[in-house]
Amino acid sequence: MRQAAVREAAMASIRRKDMAQMAGGHAVMAGLMGFGEAAEGKGLFAKIVHGAKLFCIAFAFLTPNYLVWHVLL
Repeated sequence: MRQAAVREAAMASIRRKDMAQMAGGHAVMAGLMGFGEAAEGKGLFAKIVHGAKLFCIAFAFLTPNYLVWHVLL
């Protein structure tokens, strides 16, 4: 009897951990889907996201050139 109770408590703990992990995954997906929808709109947030994209692209193109110039020349 005691072993069965201990086993049930352990299995319940494992199920709680699994549910918490799944809930965290669902929260991340909901946040990303909301971000995607908001970023495609016409508001201030969409303009900020567009500016961030342009900054990342410029950084990716300019950083290697700067490093070559700084290190080799």
